Amino acid sequence: MAAAFVMPATLSGVLLEAWSWRSVFWLNTVMAAVAFIGTYLFVPESAQPGRQRIDVTGAALTVAGLGVLVYSVIEAPEHGWGSTRTLAGMAIGLAVLVAFVAWELKHPHPLLDPRLFRNKLFAAGSISTTLQFFAFFGFIFVTMQYLQLVRGDSALMAAVSVLPMSAAMIPSARLSPLLVARRGMRAPWTVGLVLVTTGLVVLAQLDAGSSYWLVVGGLLPLGAGMGLATTPATAAITDALPPRLQNVGSAVNDLSRELGGALGIAVLGSLLSAQYRDTLDTGKLPAPVADAARSSLAAANHIGHTTGNPALIDDARDAFASGMQLSLIGGAATTVLAAVVVTLLLRRPGKPGTDQGETPNSGTRRATAKSTA
Repeated sequence: MAAAFVMPATLSGVLLEAWSWRSVFWLNTVMAAVAFIGTYLFVPESAQPGRQRIDVTGAALTVAGLGVLVYSVIEAPEHGWGSTRTLAGMAIGLAVLVAFVAWELKHPHPLLDPRLFRNKLFAAGSISTTLQFFAFFGFIFVTMQYLQLVRGDSALMAAVSVLPMSAAMIPSARLSPLLVARRGMRAPWTVGLVLVTTGLVVLAQLDAGSSYWLVVGGLLPLGAGMGLATTPATAAITDALPPRLQNVGSAVNDLSRELGGALGIAVLGSLLSAQYRDTLDTGKLPAPVADAARSSLAAANHIGHTTGNPALIDDARDAFASGMQLSLIGGAATTVLAAVVVTLLLRRPGKPGTDQGETPNSGTRRATAKSTA
C-alpha cells in the first residue's frame, strides 16, 4: 500500500517538473500496459472448471447505484446539500443499491452474497477497510492540494513531503502480524484506527501559516496507524471465508478499498469545496470573477496573480485551510466509527492470537504481502 502511493506520487511529481500534466496520464497508460503484458505472460489461469456465468444484472445495478450516489455527492456543493437535485440523486442511488441487495439475495449465483456479512469477522474487515480508505483517500485528495496551492510546494516537493507517512507505515505493517499472533486481531486493529484518527486530528490543525513539522506530526501516526490496521482488516476478510470462496474475499477486500476511496474523495472533497465557497470573501469583485474564484483555490490564485490582488490569494488560502480542516475532521470521525465497529463486532476475543474463531497466524502472511505490496 505504501509503495502504491509513494511511487506513483513521486514519479508524477518528477514528470510534472519536466513536462505538462498530460504526461501523468501517459505514465498511467504505460504502467497499465506493462501490468497487462506481465499478467498475460506470467499469471497462471485460476478459473475453476464449470464456473457460473457472471451476474451481469447485479454488476449493472451496483455500478449504476454507486455512480449516481458518488456523482450526487460530488455535485452537492454546486447545487446545495439540501437541494432537490442532490437529495433526489442520493435517494435514487441508495434505492438502486437496495435493489442490488434484493437481487443478490434471490440470484442462484450472486455477484456478492449479502449473507456473507452475517459473519462478524468478515463484516468487521469489510466495513473497517471501507472506512479506513474513505478517510485515507480523502486525506490524500485534500492534503496534496494544500501542499501545492497553500504552501506553494512543487508537485515533486509535495510528494517528497509525505514520505514520513510511508516511513512509519512500512515498519508498522510488518509489526502488525506479530502483534496479531500474540494479542489477537482486535487490539492492534483498534490501536491502528486510533492512531489514524490522531494523525487526521493533528493535520486538521493546519492553516496557511503552519510549519512543516506540524505536517510531519500528523503524517507519522497516520502512517503507523494505517500499517497496523490494514493487515488485520485484510486478514479478517480472507480468514472468515472457506478456501472455495477466497476469490470472493480477495474481491471484497479490493472493492472495500476502491469504494471507500471513491466515496472518501467525493464526500470529503465536497465538504472542502462547500466550506471554501462559504468562507471565501470575494469583496467587490464582479460576479463572474467572484464565481470563478469560488470554484477552486487554483482559480482564485490565478485571478489574484493576474489582477494584482494579493488579498484575494490570502483569503482564498485561508478559506481552503478552513475547508481542509472540516474535511479532515470528517475523516477522523469516520475512523472513530471504524474503531467502534471493530470493537463491537470483535467484543468477545478468544485466547491470545485468536478472535472470533481465528487460528493463530492465520491469514497474516497473506495480509502482510497484500498490505505492503
